[in-house]
Amino acid sequence: MKKINFIICLLSVVLAFSCNKDYLNRFPEDQPNSATYYTTADQLTLAVNAIYNNLTYTQDGFPYQMQLEGTTDVIWQRPTTDAQAIGLGQHTPSTTMIKTIWSLYYTGIGRCNMLLDNMSKAKAVTPAAQYSRIEGEARFLRAYYYGNLISLYGDVPLVDKSISVDESFLPRTPQAEVLNFIFRDLDSAAAKLPVSYTGTDIGRATKTSALAFKARIALYNAKYDIAATASKAVMDLGYHSLYPNYRNLFMYAGENSRETILAFDYKVTIRTTTLSQSNNARNSSGFSGLVPTRAMADSYECTDGLTIDNSPLYSTADPFRNRDPRMRQTLLGDGDTWYGQAGVTYNMTFHPDSTTCQRYAPTQGRIPNLEVTNAFSAYSGFVLKKYLDPADVVLNTQSEIAFILIRYAEVLLTYAEAKIELGQIDASVLDAINQVRARGYGVAVGQTTLYPAITTTNQTALRSIIRRERKVELVGEGLRLFDIRRWKIAEKVMNGILFGKALNRTIYYSLPKPTLDANSSPDYSSFAALLGVVGNFKIMDNPRVFKTANYLWPIPQSELDVNKNPGFTQNPGY
Repeated sequence: MKKINFIICLLSVVLAFSCNKDYLNRFPEDQPNSATYYTTADQLTLAVNAIYNNLTYTQDGFPYQMQLEGTTDVIWQRPTTDAQAIGLGQHTPSTTMIKTIWSLYYTGIGRCNMLLDNMSKAKAVTPAAQYSRIEGEARFLRAYYYGNLISLYGDVPLVDKSISVDESFLPRTPQAEVLNFIFRDLDSAAAKLPVSYTGTDIGRATKTSALAFKARIALYNAKYDIAATASKAVMDLGYHSLYPNYRNLFMYAGENSRETILAFDYKVTIRTTTLSQSNNARNSSGFSGLVPTRAMADSYECTDGLTIDNSPLYSTADPFRNRDPRMRQTLLGDGDTWYGQAGVTYNMTFHPDSTTCQRYAPTQGRIPNLEVTNAFSAYSGFVLKKYLDPADVVLNTQSEIAFILIRYAEVLLTYAEAKIELGQIDASVLDAINQVRARGYGVAVGQTTLYPAITTTNQTALRSIIRRERKVELVGEGLRLFDIRRWKIAEKVMNGILFGKALNRTIYYSLPKPTLDANSSPDYSSFAALLGVVGNFKIMDNPRVFKTANYLWPIPQSELDVNKNPGFTQNPGY
């Protein structure tokens, strides 16, 4: 979205942003005055550009979608934040992150409704293609915001037009009804939007954005026939493809590639992230804020296609050896050559004896190893590489790397999972999975001797494979919370002690193998004796708690305080 981001800086002129906590004042009092606006093509363009601003927000320096991963089994947030509280099961209806996301999306919906209700005033003076496209963008964005709301909160008020304050004391609409509304908006958007853009329009929602999001939200709601059809439509258009280098996809080199279907751009003077500081290693002047868990690291297969509990290739002394290449491309750990400031490159190690580490450039030598001596280095012994680019190391609080919201690899995995659940397993299902796997190895899908291609057509086996693929391919991208909820595995993968790197030098290279279940969730029963000894491990959370009520977030208390409609109720358990 780098091309259209410059227009968003005009929001302070075009829109008066509301700071009210209740959604009642968002319909339509934070919008342009409908009597004087929406009368020219330029005003329609500015209005729709403003709606993109609600796609994400940064909390603690992270795009919030990435921080959502910190509420799951694959990532832990080290600082005391809302994400950590949610991971601990300590969130309430007053938790800031839960209130902010509700507000963010309802504000966006209000802007969509105002534009859609009033844009006809400019129809006669707006080129037909531009007018249709703007309407498609607004319908897509409204569907996107509603899709995220129902995925997090369940039943939510459905508002499809601008309303007055007196009309805004609304009940919660059943999720199924909101879902059908989302599908209608997405169908309309897909019919109006182009497949791609050029010039300053690059980054807008496209036909494939609408189809891909329809596939995602259908999958989340077990509408497998709709998910399969929508994802296949994206595939059949032939526009998108996998970027050849998985690691570079999440760096500046991979921005606006054919794999990206929707992304939120960042730009200095408008909005940036602090990912290079907040997530990087300590020797790279980082804080190691979002920490990949051991359960995440242990989920990667070995190069023979077997999980670590079944593969003879797995080594507890060198866990990166003989592993799916995406592990090294995603997780920074022992043996990596990494970068620091002033052109420094060095050897990464977390072994407790390694109080110094090898520097390779600009000169050879030993340097202090902050990954061992700093109390707040990555607690698990792993750092997430996604969205870390050496170009950001100088101004490490001002990263401009676009955060990908939807990409083609997800579409392929959605298609495969939907077809598996429908029992419609054919060569196209295996090909979709294998495209994603082959790209991780840097080879073509047909080079089956160079990567462990999937050949089984057994539904149970494929269900296990696709769940592992989503876990390892999409980690850090904001989708894991929705996966563990819809698969109903959250109580299993979240509850219990979350432990990190071994602090006992004797056991560092001799840890037992965990066993992995059908969801690629490790069972650490074999660690019980080791966990019972204080000082053996860095303990991250003790314990994490996920209750049945946590399958939905609570309705924000600030909304309940003002909306006394008897149909506007709290979710059970809060």
